[in-house]
Amino acid sequence: MTMADQPNEADFVVNERPGEYDATIEVCGRINVTIKAESLEEARAKAEALVEDDGFGLDLDDDEISVRSVCRSRPMYLVMRDGAKMQVSHLVPGDVPRQPDERGF
Repeated sequence: MTMADQPNEADFVVNERPGEYDATIEVCGRINVTIKAESLEEARAKAEALVEDDGFGLDLDDDEISVRSVCRSRPMYLVMRDGAKMQVSHLVPGDVPRQPDERGF
């Protein structure tokens, strides 16, 4: 790939995403619970349900949760890539500019 193959960002409609930031929050810790079940399989299923349920209502200490990074959200470019409408953060050779559709960006 040469620089000539790289699409020109200025040719594309871009959603700058003003006021949006991406935050990575790290949570460390362990939860031990007792689960009543008739079998190991049932206990596993109940444990999975607990994780998916968000029902723990955790009160975490500062050393168990921290903000890892915060940065501006990347601008998103409207492209046609391999015949499909996409919104992408990085342009690659072959990307073709497109206009917003009925859903906007």
